Parts: sequence; structure tokens; C-alpha cells
Amino acid sequence: MSYKLTFIASSVVLALSPAIHAEEVSIFDEVVVSGTRSEQSIKNIPSSVSKVSSEQMEENLATDVKQSIKYEPGVQVNGQGRFGMEDFTVRGMSGSRVKVLVDGVEQPSSYNPGADVMRKNANTFEVDTLTAIEVNKGPTSTLYGSDALGGTVLMRTKNPEDLLGAGDDTHVGLKTGYASASDQYKATVEVANRTGDLETMVIYTYRDGNETETHGDGADIEGPDRGAADPYKIESHNVLAKAFYQINDAHRVGLTGEFYTREAKGDILSGEGRDGGMPGYIYTNVRGEDKDDRYRLGFEHEWQADLTAFDTLEWSLNWTESEADHNSYDHTVAKGNRNRARSGKDESLQFDLQMQKTIELATSRHELTYGVAASDDKFSLSYTDYDLDEGTSTPGSEEVPSSESEKRAIFIQDQMFFMDDRMVVTAGLRYDDYKATPDSSSGLEEHNSDALTSRLGAVYHWNNNISTYAQYSEGFRSPTIYEMYYDKDNTMFGYRIEANPDLKPEESQSYEVGIRANNRLGSVELAAFYNDYKNFISSKSTMDGSVEVTRNENISEAEIYGAEFKGNLWLDEAFGAPMGTYARLSMAYLDGEDKETGDTLDTIAPFTTVVGVGYDAPSDVWGSALTVTTVAAKDEWEDADNLEAPSYTVVDITGYYRPMQDLTVRAGLFNAFDEKYWQYQDLEGTTASTEGIDRRTQPGRNWGINLDYAF
Repeated sequence: MSYKLTFIASSVVLALSPAIHAEEVSIFDEVVVSGTRSEQSIKNIPSSVSKVSSEQMEENLATDVKQSIKYEPGVQVNGQGRFGMEDFTVRGMSGSRVKVLVDGVEQPSSYNPGADVMRKNANTFEVDTLTAIEVNKGPTSTLYGSDALGGTVLMRTKNPEDLLGAGDDTHVGLKTGYASASDQYKATVEVANRTGDLETMVIYTYRDGNETETHGDGADIEGPDRGAADPYKIESHNVLAKAFYQINDAHRVGLTGEFYTREAKGDILSGEGRDGGMPGYIYTNVRGEDKDDRYRLGFEHEWQADLTAFDTLEWSLNWTESEADHNSYDHTVAKGNRNRARSGKDESLQFDLQMQKTIELATSRHELTYGVAASDDKFSLSYTDYDLDEGTSTPGSEEVPSSESEKRAIFIQDQMFFMDDRMVVTAGLRYDDYKATPDSSSGLEEHNSDALTSRLGAVYHWNNNISTYAQYSEGFRSPTIYEMYYDKDNTMFGYRIEANPDLKPEESQSYEVGIRANNRLGSVELAAFYNDYKNFISSKSTMDGSVEVTRNENISEAEIYGAEFKGNLWLDEAFGAPMGTYARLSMAYLDGEDKETGDTLDTIAPFTTVVGVGYDAPSDVWGSALTVTTVAAKDEWEDADNLEAPSYTVVDITGYYRPMQDLTVRAGLFNAFDEKYWQYQDLEGTTASTEGIDRRTQPGRNWGINLDYAF
């Protein structure tokens, strides 16, 4: 497979080599934030950063984050069904090993204790509020601390300035659309205004749909063999409001408020007749009611100081709360009619202070970024079992006690420009301290850990068209509350799970090299990387008589390596095609293993290729694109009996038309040839005898349409 990637990538680079040398015009000037914690051109960042803009999300008719980044190499979004999006996988790392931020505010990782009645998923993000999604691949702990072991996903929401023109201005935007895959209707209203030194904005989005459908071949029956999606209705509301005031030339303050709520309910037909494994536990009348909420309130201040210690100072204080409430109803002979009510809550107060200073020397320029970060977090569960026949209730068995955690950090970064900016060297250092304290009634011990991480990278611009880069970076991840304090004694069922507050942080070391090249004909970017991980936290089981005892330990080491390629070619310039015609290509190859066992990691994505051809009319009135995604089979898993994920090819067709300046109509036909396929991550943990395997498929042929009117 590695030879195949090398051959294909080399062929593409050679094919575009005339473009690389033809003319010195740079197009790698796209600005990102996640690479250095401040706005910086991608061309000066010594690592891979993918950016999906709001325009690209709209072009692809994305209804959620998963659809927004589906064409990005090396990145996947996990989760489907009743509880929706769960987490990200970046270059083989997933869950809390990938840090997720919204406007720099850390988001809690998903909580999944394994039972089918409780999830606290990361499913409360509204794409219509986003101006971009950035994915910084590889360890980024020197920038963002714990959890950035394998990468960072930064979602940037819109500001008033993104919607307004120059001077005093008012913007009103209306968006509506329909997506057949989830039978979803949406409506979004944007209002922004600038009057003098005050900028304000409100964005409201409403969505009404159903659980995303599976392929049409799935049997529409009741029971575990059901292949169709459950008839689960999902409704969401999101309100984002911002206000910024320019006090004077030196000071600007801002206030942000956001509220997201997702309500879902319906019959879980796939659970009808399921055997619970004990006498009297055949489930009927299975249905669910879910509610997920996320709140954010933030204040920020920017100071253009021009002092000796710093040129600019930015600080922010953000309060966030997210809560998931699930009611799971069923009937069994043993328990009668019941409701297993499960609730989980995360609350966080986060402070971030960042200063920047530019120092001009005789032969170099230094852009220093340094500051501190602190957060106080609370996590709690509340479980109650209701006997609906008797009208009584009893406390449920909560796996993890209520816990509090504290994070403190100090960081510094120096981006150095030499040789008239031809050589850019970036060095960073960060120290993080972490403390977790479980509720005293649990009898469990407090956890303390810390980490010092470093980063060193360089970009060399051979000319305006060709750059090479290399970087060494470190990452770490403190153990989660769940990993340390999951404590459950269920010896009557033959097992016991023991807490382990003495876990050490996971660590990673990453090496990456790459080349970027571009001119008027197109651009190419090729990156190769090797990531080494140690102190991986994994569960270890032993027998205590007839009872299986499971405990998390730092017992695993892993390595992941691969290469990624992205290329764009203007077909009109290169081959005389109609003006506005272009092609794009991306490929991602990944491999890796558990160094203790030699097994291929379940999170290793199969070789993926995305090819696109499109046309944008010079008049900007209409355009279309055809995208072909090909994914190889995944037949190597940590469990040799895991079901193989077959290879597949999916064709998507999108287009837009602007009948007037302020109105845009977009339409798309997705999976045009009705391919039946599974994403590899949805088959993890399955065997050939797994029931209802068709329920894990992706949608068959589906379509969508959006209308966008701004005035």
C-alpha cells in the first residue's frame, strides 16, 4: 500500500511540475488560527492544517459537522443513530485524544459508559454559525495542552465583521433547505449591524428532521435484525449572539452568548424483542426521549498596548455548560414497564490570557506569543430507574462519582523569520498542571499530574512557489474522569470494574516533513509523518475466583505513520478548458499498530482518495462539481474476528445558481449510484454474526437543496 501511495503521489507531483516552476505567484496565503494561536498564513506553518470555510460547507450542502469535513484527508467524524456525532478521528487518534475547541473554548469529550441508554455526545454544534473548521493534525499540546495528543479541531463561529461591509452597515440573511437523508428542514436567520463603534450580530437556526437513514436495502422490520434507521424524530434550535464595542484605538471588548438545544424522541424498533441475556429480559415497547443542551457565555478584551513587555494583550473568560438527558422506556417480564432516566452534565469556567510581541533585530524578526490558561471543570451523573407500573423510583447505578478538575498552564512560542522571511522557525514550550478530585463520598483518591511539552519546526521558502517544512512536536493527555474513577461492583453478574486514580498521562512524539508548491496552474501539498505514543491507557482484566476484574492501566504503546496529499489544478490554464474549470485530488494513507501486541489499531483508516472536477462560470451565476470518494477495505483489526469493512466508491454531484445578486440556490445529489457501504469506524467491535448489520450502513442515493438570500 505504501508503494502505491508513493507512486501515485509522485506521478501527480511530476504531472504538475511544470506548474511548480512556471511562475512565482503565491496562493498559500490562506489564514488560519490553530497553527500558532493567532492569525497566520498557512505557508509559514511547519505542519499540516486543514481548513474548511463556511463557503465550502455551503457548497457541499452540509447539515452537520460530519458532512462539513467529509472530503478532508486523514479526518473522520464518528457516531450515528440515536445519539448522533460522538467525536473526531485525526490520523488514527480519536475520542479525548483529539482536542475540540469553539472560538478557543475547550469542549468536553463525549462520555460513553458502554450501555445503550446513556451517551453524552459532542452533538451540539450548529454549522450555520461557523465561519471555518480548522484541523491541526498531530500533537499540538504546546499550543492547547492536554487532550491535544493526536490533534486539535478548532471551530470558529462568525463575527459581525464576517457579515458586514465597510462603515456603518446592516446585514439580514435568510437560509432554508431540505436534506432527504434525514428528512430535515432547516431555517436560519442572520442579522448583523455596525453603528459607529458598536457591532452586533444574532444568528438563529432551526432544524426539524429524523435519524439519518441507512441504505434502502435494510429490512424495515422490528427487532435486532432491523436494517432501516429507527423512526426517531430530531429537532434543534441554536441561537448565537455577539456584540463588540471599540472603546478607543487601544481597547475593544466583546460579549458572546450561545444556546443550543437538541430534542429527539421516537420508537426504537431495532430494540424490540432484544434478549437481555437473563430470564425475563425480552425487551418490548422500546422507545426513547432525549434532550441535549449547550450554553456558552463569554467576555473578551483586546488591548493594543505597544508596551515593552507586549504589543497586544488579549484575555477572555468563558462559562460553558452542557447537559444530556435520556429517558429510555421498555417493558420486560422481569421489570414490567420502566424508564431508565440517565443524565450527565459538564460545567466549565475557562480563563485565557495571551500576549504578543514583535522584536526586530538586524538579521531576523521574532513574533513572540506567550500567556497563561486556567480552567475549573465539574462533571456529574444522575441516574434514576422508574417503575412505571408501581409508580416508584430507585437510584440508578452511576459508574463515575461527581468530580471536579483543575487545569493550569503557561506557554511561550517564538516564530522567527530569517533571510528576508525565506526561513521561518517556530519553537514552543508549555507546562500544564492537572488535578482531579472525586466527591469525598466515593472514597477515591485525588489525582495530580503535569507535563512539559515542546515543539520545533521550520519552513523554508525556496522561492514564491516552493516551500518545504519539518517539525517535531510533543503531545500529552491527562487521564479522563471516566478512566480514573469508573468504579462498579457487579459480582452477581460475574464482573467488577475498579478505579485507578494513579494513571499517568499519555504521551506522544511526532515527526512531520512536507512540501508545498503552487503557481497560476494549481497547487500541491505532500506531507509524511510518524507519531509515537506511550503510556496508552487500556483496560486490563484478571480473574478473582469466578469474578472478572477490569482496571485501566498505562500498558500500551503505539505507532502511527502515513502520508497525505492534496492538489488543485486549474484546467483552463493547464489544458485550455473553459474558463473556471478546475480539478482537485486528495489522498490519505495511514498505518500503525499496538507496539505491545503488533495488532493494527482499530482507529487506522483505510486508504482514501477524493477526486473532484468542477466549473464556476466567469459570470459567477452558476457552477457545479462532481466528487468521487474511494475508500479501500479495512480487513485488519485488533480483534481478528471483527467484520471486514468492504471498499466502496461514492459519487456526489452539487451545483448552484444565482438568479439575482443576493439569492443563491444550491442543490446536490449524493451517493448518486446508490452504493451500499459502511464507514469503517461504524463496524468496529462487530463480528460476522452481529445482528442488524445493515443498520450501520450509510444513506443510499439522497439529495438536498438550499436557498440563501441576503440583503
